[in-house]
Amino acid sequence: MRSYNDLIALVRQWSNRDEEVVNNAIIGDCLAYAADKAYRFLRIPPLERVINYTSETLQDNTTNSDSRSFSITSVTIPEDLIEFIQIRAVNSDGRTTRVFNEKTDVRTFYDQFAEKYTNLAYWTRKENKILLSPGFNNVTEETVELYYYRRLFDLSTRYEVTALNANISDTYISEVTVANPIPTNLRTGVAVPSKELKKVDYRLGNSSGEIVSTTYYETTVADEDIPDVLGQYTDINTNTYYGTEVYNWLKDENERILLNGALAELFVYLQEPETASMYAQIFTNEIQELNQEEKSRKASGGNIQINLNGNGLI
Repeated sequence: MRSYNDLIALVRQWSNRDEEVVNNAIIGDCLAYAADKAYRFLRIPPLERVINYTSETLQDNTTNSDSRSFSITSVTIPEDLIEFIQIRAVNSDGRTTRVFNEKTDVRTFYDQFAEKYTNLAYWTRKENKILLSPGFNNVTEETVELYYYRRLFDLSTRYEVTALNANISDTYISEVTVANPIPTNLRTGVAVPSKELKKVDYRLGNSSGEIVSTTYYETTVADEDIPDVLGQYTDINTNTYYGTEVYNWLKDENERILLNGALAELFVYLQEPETASMYAQIFTNEIQELNQEEKSRKASGGNIQINLNGNGLI
Protein backbone atom coordinates (compact mmCIF):
# COMPACT_ATOMS: atom_id res chain seq x y z
CA MET A 1 0.00 0.00 0.00
CA ARG A 2 1.36 3.39 -0.99
CA SER A 3 1.39 6.46 1.20
CA TYR A 4 -0.14 9.69 -0.06
CA ASN A 5 3.34 11.04 -0.88
CA ASP A 6 4.13 7.83 -2.76
CA LEU A 7 0.96 8.31 -4.80
CA ILE A 8 1.97 11.86 -5.74
CA ALA A 9 5.37 10.54 -6.81
CA LEU A 10 3.69 7.83 -8.91
CA VAL A 11 1.53 10.37 -10.77
CA ARG A 12 4.61 12.50 -11.41
CA GLN A 13 6.52 9.50 -12.74
CA TRP A 14 3.73 8.56 -15.16
CA SER A 15 3.27 12.15 -16.30
CA ASN A 16 7.02 12.48 -17.02
CA ARG A 17 7.00 16.06 -15.72
CA ASP A 18 9.37 17.45 -13.10
CA GLU A 19 8.38 19.68 -10.21
CA GLU A 20 9.33 22.86 -12.05
CA VAL A 21 6.52 22.13 -14.52
CA VAL A 22 3.96 20.60 -12.14
CA ASN A 23 4.36 21.03 -8.39
CA ASN A 24 3.07 18.61 -5.74
CA ALA A 25 0.13 20.84 -4.85
CA ILE A 26 -1.26 20.60 -8.39
CA ILE A 27 -0.87 16.82 -8.42
CA GLY A 28 -2.64 16.71 -5.05
CA ASP A 29 -5.52 18.70 -6.54
CA CYS A 30 -5.69 16.31 -9.52
CA LEU A 31 -5.88 13.32 -7.18
CA ALA A 32 -8.69 14.98 -5.23
CA TYR A 33 -10.61 15.75 -8.44
CA ALA A 34 -10.19 12.14 -9.60
CA ALA A 35 -11.52 10.85 -6.28
CA ASP A 36 -14.51 13.22 -6.53
CA LYS A 37 -15.40 11.86 -9.97
CA ALA A 38 -14.93 8.26 -8.86
CA TYR A 39 -17.42 8.72 -6.00
CA ARG A 40 -20.01 10.00 -8.47
CA PHE A 41 -20.08 6.74 -10.39
CA LEU A 42 -18.63 3.91 -8.27
CA ARG A 43 -21.24 1.73 -6.56
CA ILE A 44 -19.28 -0.95 -4.74
CA PRO A 45 -19.24 -2.43 -1.19
CA PRO A 46 -16.21 -0.42 0.07
CA LEU A 47 -18.33 2.72 -0.33
CA GLU A 48 -21.29 1.31 1.60
CA ARG A 49 -22.05 2.48 5.13
CA VAL A 50 -24.76 1.97 7.77
CA ILE A 51 -25.59 4.46 10.51
CA ASN A 52 -28.35 4.37 13.13
CA TYR A 53 -30.38 7.28 14.48
CA THR A 54 -31.10 6.63 18.16
CA SER A 55 -34.53 6.75 19.76
CA GLU A 56 -33.56 9.95 21.64
CA THR A 57 -32.68 11.71 18.38
CA LEU A 58 -35.83 10.46 16.68
CA GLN A 59 -38.13 11.50 19.55
CA ASP A 60 -36.61 14.99 19.66
CA ASN A 61 -37.20 15.44 15.90
CA THR A 62 -40.72 14.03 15.52
CA THR A 63 -43.86 16.16 15.15
CA ASN A 64 -47.23 14.76 16.22
CA SER A 65 -50.01 13.95 13.78
CA ASP A 66 -53.24 15.93 13.59
CA SER A 67 -56.42 15.93 11.53
CA ARG A 68 -54.63 17.49 8.55
CA SER A 69 -51.36 15.52 8.39
CA PHE A 70 -49.45 12.48 9.57
CA SER A 71 -46.59 12.76 12.02
CA ILE A 72 -43.14 13.49 10.56
CA THR A 73 -39.65 12.59 11.75
CA SER A 74 -36.78 14.74 10.47
CA VAL A 75 -33.14 13.62 10.69
CA THR A 76 -29.92 15.13 9.36
CA ILE A 77 -28.29 13.56 6.30
CA PRO A 78 -24.65 12.44 6.83
CA GLU A 79 -22.11 14.76 5.20
CA ASP A 80 -20.42 11.87 3.39
CA LEU A 81 -23.61 10.59 1.70
CA ILE A 82 -23.57 10.06 -2.06
CA GLU A 83 -26.68 7.95 -2.68
CA PHE A 84 -29.41 6.31 -0.59
CA ILE A 85 -29.73 2.52 -0.55
CA GLN A 86 -32.30 1.78 2.15
CA ILE A 87 -34.07 3.30 5.14
CA ARG A 88 -35.72 1.04 7.70
CA ALA A 89 -37.03 1.22 11.25
CA VAL A 90 -35.84 -1.40 13.77
CA ASN A 91 -37.21 -2.49 17.16
CA SER A 92 -35.24 -3.26 20.32
CA ASP A 93 -34.73 -6.87 19.17
CA GLY A 94 -33.12 -5.75 15.92
CA ARG A 95 -36.15 -6.77 13.85
CA THR A 96 -37.44 -4.64 10.99
CA THR A 97 -40.68 -2.84 11.79
CA ARG A 98 -40.94 -0.76 8.61
CA VAL A 99 -39.03 -0.29 5.35
CA PHE A 100 -39.45 3.14 3.73
CA ASN A 101 -39.81 1.91 0.17
CA GLU A 102 -41.77 4.85 -1.21
CA LYS A 103 -39.86 8.03 -1.95
CA THR A 104 -41.99 11.02 -2.93
CA ASP A 105 -41.30 14.54 -4.08
CA VAL A 106 -41.61 17.21 -1.39
CA ARG A 107 -45.03 18.48 -2.49
CA THR A 108 -46.54 15.00 -2.55
CA PHE A 109 -45.00 14.25 0.83
CA TYR A 110 -46.77 17.17 2.52
CA ASP A 111 -50.08 16.84 0.61
CA GLN A 112 -52.36 14.48 2.52
CA PHE A 113 -54.67 14.23 -0.51
CA ALA A 114 -51.91 13.28 -2.97
CA GLU A 115 -51.91 9.66 -4.09
CA LYS A 116 -49.44 7.38 -2.32
CA TYR A 117 -49.40 3.62 -2.61
CA THR A 118 -48.94 3.31 1.16
CA ASN A 119 -49.45 5.63 4.10
CA LEU A 120 -47.42 3.39 6.39
CA ALA A 121 -43.89 4.32 5.35
CA TYR A 122 -42.81 6.99 2.85
CA TRP A 123 -40.06 9.60 2.79
CA THR A 124 -38.50 12.51 0.97
CA ARG A 125 -35.43 14.72 1.12
CA LYS A 126 -35.50 18.44 1.91
CA GLU A 127 -32.25 20.41 2.07
CA ASN A 128 -29.97 18.40 4.36
CA LYS A 129 -32.83 16.53 6.06
CA ILE A 130 -34.54 13.18 5.56
CA LEU A 131 -38.28 13.40 6.27
CA LEU A 132 -40.04 10.17 7.30
CA SER A 133 -43.78 9.69 7.62
CA PRO A 134 -45.60 8.51 9.62
CA GLY A 135 -43.03 9.60 12.17
CA PHE A 136 -41.03 7.58 14.68
CA ASN A 137 -43.15 5.23 16.77
CA ASN A 138 -41.45 4.95 20.16
CA VAL A 139 -43.71 2.05 21.15
CA THR A 140 -42.53 -0.46 18.54
CA GLU A 141 -39.36 1.14 17.15
CA GLU A 142 -35.93 1.68 18.67
CA THR A 143 -33.84 3.15 15.85
CA VAL A 144 -33.92 4.14 12.20
CA GLU A 145 -31.16 2.62 10.08
CA LEU A 146 -29.79 4.47 7.06
CA TYR A 147 -27.86 2.36 4.53
CA TYR A 148 -26.09 4.41 1.86
CA TYR A 149 -23.12 4.94 -0.45
CA ARG A 150 -20.55 7.37 0.94
CA ARG A 151 -17.46 9.39 0.16
CA LEU A 152 -14.29 8.24 1.87
CA PHE A 153 -11.92 10.43 3.86
CA ASP A 154 -9.57 12.72 1.95
CA LEU A 155 -6.62 10.81 0.53
CA SER A 156 -4.11 12.60 2.80
CA THR A 157 -6.12 12.24 6.03
CA ARG A 158 -4.19 11.02 9.08
CA TYR A 159 -5.51 9.64 12.34
CA GLU A 160 -5.66 12.15 15.16
CA VAL A 161 -3.11 11.25 17.80
CA THR A 162 -4.83 10.69 21.16
CA ALA A 163 -4.11 8.91 24.42
CA LEU A 164 -6.13 5.92 23.24
CA ASN A 165 -4.48 5.29 19.89
CA ALA A 166 -0.91 6.38 20.62
CA ASN A 167 1.80 3.82 19.97
CA ILE A 168 4.87 5.41 21.45
CA SER A 169 8.43 4.23 21.86
CA ASP A 170 10.53 5.26 24.85
CA THR A 171 12.95 7.09 22.58
CA TYR A 172 12.47 10.73 21.72
CA ILE A 173 11.65 11.82 18.15
CA SER A 174 12.74 15.34 17.22
CA GLU A 175 10.20 18.05 16.52
CA VAL A 176 9.57 18.87 12.87
CA THR A 177 10.59 22.44 12.06
CA VAL A 178 11.66 24.43 9.01
CA ALA A 179 15.29 23.94 9.99
CA ASN A 180 14.70 20.24 10.79
CA PRO A 181 12.05 19.02 8.32
CA ILE A 182 12.84 15.31 8.76
CA PRO A 183 11.90 13.71 12.10
CA THR A 184 14.95 12.11 13.76
CA ASN A 185 15.45 9.69 16.61
CA LEU A 186 17.63 11.77 18.94
CA ARG A 187 19.09 8.69 20.61
CA THR A 188 20.26 6.99 17.40
CA GLY A 189 20.37 9.96 15.01
CA VAL A 190 18.45 7.93 12.42
CA ALA A 191 15.80 9.70 10.32
CA VAL A 192 12.24 8.44 10.87
CA PRO A 193 9.85 8.38 7.88
CA SER A 194 6.78 10.42 8.73
CA LYS A 195 4.43 7.72 7.46
CA GLU A 196 5.67 5.43 10.26
CA LEU A 197 5.14 7.92 13.08
CA LYS A 198 2.29 7.39 15.48
CA LYS A 199 3.72 9.13 18.52
CA VAL A 200 2.76 11.74 21.08
CA ASP A 201 4.26 13.25 24.23
CA TYR A 202 2.27 13.83 27.43
CA ARG A 203 3.26 16.92 29.40
CA LEU A 204 2.30 16.61 33.05
CA GLY A 205 1.59 19.90 34.79
CA ASN A 206 0.12 21.26 37.97
CA SER A 207 -3.23 23.02 38.42
CA SER A 208 -1.73 26.39 37.48
CA GLY A 209 -0.60 25.05 34.11
CA GLU A 210 3.10 24.94 34.90
CA ILE A 211 4.84 22.04 33.17
CA VAL A 212 6.35 19.75 35.77
CA SER A 213 7.74 17.02 33.54
CA THR A 214 7.44 15.48 30.11
CA THR A 215 6.73 11.77 29.99
CA TYR A 216 6.46 9.34 27.10
CA TYR A 217 4.02 6.45 27.32
CA GLU A 218 3.69 3.35 25.19
CA THR A 219 0.30 1.69 24.65
CA THR A 220 -0.19 -1.75 23.17
CA VAL A 221 -3.98 -1.99 23.46
CA ALA A 222 -6.19 0.35 21.46
CA ASP A 223 -8.51 1.28 24.36
CA GLU A 224 -5.87 1.23 27.11
CA ASP A 225 -6.19 4.16 29.49
CA ILE A 226 -3.20 6.38 30.17
CA PRO A 227 -2.94 6.86 33.97
CA ASP A 228 -2.87 10.43 35.23
CA VAL A 229 -0.66 11.31 38.17
CA LEU A 230 -2.76 12.27 41.18
CA GLY A 231 -3.39 16.00 41.24
CA GLN A 232 -1.99 16.54 37.75
CA TYR A 233 -3.43 16.61 34.27
CA THR A 234 -2.33 15.25 30.91
CA ASP A 235 -1.87 17.58 27.96
CA ILE A 236 -1.58 15.93 24.54
CA ASN A 237 0.71 17.69 22.11
CA THR A 238 -0.56 16.74 18.65
CA ASN A 239 1.40 19.40 16.79
CA THR A 240 4.75 17.67 17.09
CA TYR A 241 3.94 14.17 15.88
CA TYR A 242 1.98 12.59 13.05
CA GLY A 243 -0.79 10.03 13.12
CA THR A 244 -0.64 7.22 10.57
CA GLU A 245 -2.62 7.68 7.36
CA VAL A 246 -6.29 6.70 7.42
CA TYR A 247 -7.17 3.68 5.28
CA ASN A 248 -8.73 4.70 1.98
CA TRP A 249 -9.93 2.00 -0.42
CA LEU A 250 -9.13 4.01 -3.55
CA LYS A 251 -5.57 4.73 -2.44
CA ASP A 252 -4.80 1.42 -0.73
CA GLU A 253 -6.68 -1.14 -2.84
CA ASN A 254 -7.28 0.30 -6.31
CA GLU A 255 -4.82 3.06 -7.06
CA ARG A 256 -5.24 2.60 -10.84
CA ILE A 257 -8.50 4.56 -10.68
CA LEU A 258 -6.79 7.46 -8.93
CA LEU A 259 -3.71 7.27 -11.14
CA ASN A 260 -5.61 7.43 -14.43
CA GLY A 261 -8.12 9.96 -13.13
CA ALA A 262 -5.35 12.22 -11.83
CA LEU A 263 -3.42 11.96 -15.11
CA ALA A 264 -6.56 12.94 -17.03
CA GLU A 265 -6.92 16.05 -14.86
CA LEU A 266 -3.21 16.80 -15.03
CA PHE A 267 -3.03 16.75 -18.83
CA VAL A 268 -6.07 19.04 -18.96
CA TYR A 269 -3.99 21.43 -16.84
CA LEU A 270 -1.04 20.97 -19.22
CA GLN A 271 -3.38 21.68 -22.17
CA GLU A 272 -2.77 18.33 -23.86
CA PRO A 273 -6.37 17.30 -24.68
CA GLU A 274 -5.59 14.09 -26.58
CA THR A 275 -3.55 12.63 -23.73
CA ALA A 276 -6.14 13.85 -21.22
CA SER A 277 -8.91 12.14 -23.22
CA MET A 278 -6.97 8.87 -23.33
CA TYR A 279 -6.52 8.74 -19.56
CA ALA A 280 -10.11 9.86 -18.97
CA GLN A 281 -11.34 6.90 -21.05
CA ILE A 282 -9.14 4.46 -19.11
CA PHE A 283 -10.43 6.00 -15.86
CA THR A 284 -14.06 5.54 -16.99
CA ASN A 285 -13.44 1.96 -18.11
CA GLU A 286 -11.91 1.05 -14.74
CA ILE A 287 -15.00 2.34 -12.92
CA GLN A 288 -17.38 0.53 -15.30
CA GLU A 289 -15.49 -2.75 -14.87
CA LEU A 290 -15.66 -2.53 -11.07
CA ASN A 291 -19.37 -1.70 -11.16
CA GLN A 292 -20.01 -4.62 -13.52
CA GLU A 293 -18.09 -6.98 -11.24
CA GLU A 294 -20.32 -5.91 -8.34
CA LYS A 295 -23.49 -6.48 -10.42
CA SER A 296 -22.28 -9.97 -11.22
CA ARG A 297 -21.58 -10.70 -7.55
CA LYS A 298 -25.05 -9.51 -6.56
CA ALA A 299 -26.65 -11.76 -9.17
CA SER A 300 -24.70 -14.87 -8.15
CA GLY A 301 -25.43 -17.38 -5.40
CA GLY A 302 -29.22 -17.35 -5.65
CA ASN A 303 -32.32 -16.31 -7.55
CA ILE A 304 -32.99 -12.59 -7.93
CA GLN A 305 -36.54 -11.29 -7.44
CA ILE A 306 -37.65 -7.75 -8.18
CA ASN A 307 -41.02 -6.37 -7.08
CA LEU A 308 -42.74 -3.90 -9.41
CA ASN A 309 -45.63 -1.81 -8.07
CA GLY A 310 -47.90 0.23 -10.32
CA ASN A 311 -51.04 0.31 -12.44
CA GLY A 312 -49.39 0.12 -15.84
CA LEU A 313 -49.97 -2.77 -18.22
CA ILE A 314 -47.09 -4.84 -19.52
